[in-house]
Amino acid sequence: MTQAGLAGTPAARAAGVRDGRPGLARLARDSGLIAGRYLRVLRGNPARLLYPLMQPVLILVLFVSVMENLASPVAGGSYRQFLIPGIMIQNVVLTAPVTGLAIVRDSATGLADRFRSLPMSRGAVLAGRSLSDMVVFFAQALVMIGMGYLLGFQVHDGLAGVAGIIAVAVGFGTALGITCAWLALLIGDVETAERALFFPFIPLAFVSSAYAPVGRLAGWLQPAARVNPVSSAVAVVRALADGGPLAVPVAHLAAWTLALALVPGALAIRRWQSSP
Repeated sequence: MTQAGLAGTPAARAAGVRDGRPGLARLARDSGLIAGRYLRVLRGNPARLLYPLMQPVLILVLFVSVMENLASPVAGGSYRQFLIPGIMIQNVVLTAPVTGLAIVRDSATGLADRFRSLPMSRGAVLAGRSLSDMVVFFAQALVMIGMGYLLGFQVHDGLAGVAGIIAVAVGFGTALGITCAWLALLIGDVETAERALFFPFIPLAFVSSAYAPVGRLAGWLQPAARVNPVSSAVAVVRALADGGPLAVPVAHLAAWTLALALVPGALAIRRWQSSP
């Protein structure tokens, strides 16, 4: 990737100034170029997609096969219909740290210095990486929904419900990925980040309504489960699948998504610029 490619031509820069949005125009252009770089890496090494796409299938089949036989029925439907949305969001949670690990690896190499030396938007690297990961989240959501249908999962709102579920997976996963990028840059060391980033996400996934109604959890876990963003995301997916009310769970999820993306995103950009 050349400096000219990232900076654009003088005419393009002038056009960006004339349209009154030089910052947004540059951010969009530079982020697209960075996202294209990450996606070309995936295209050049398709094996990197094997794990992100096979992991959700394995988790889905194992959890449905094991936990359905152990759990008692839930109100309003089968436990399988209840469980699969939780596994979808759990997969998003376990995939999100990849964003942070990729950012901190680039920060620890000469590639980061090269990016910083170019006349590009400060947020382009984080935004570009997030855009490329959105493609992975999208593909994972399609795989999970398709596998869920084979296992008996139903979306009663049809294509609109499917589109909504995919949007939840992509949006929530991207917000978590941005938070992971900030945490990874704070840690600074690739090997430490690989261990540390996954640790808090284990209780985040399990202390929630993903596998059981909050009322069935231990009493001391229930307050944490109720405010857990995973519970909010799972509630929206279940409402989209079952045709339930959406206003309250969508409001909760939107608040969490913004909280996980905006402040950590700004802090991650600042940390990226200042990291050695």
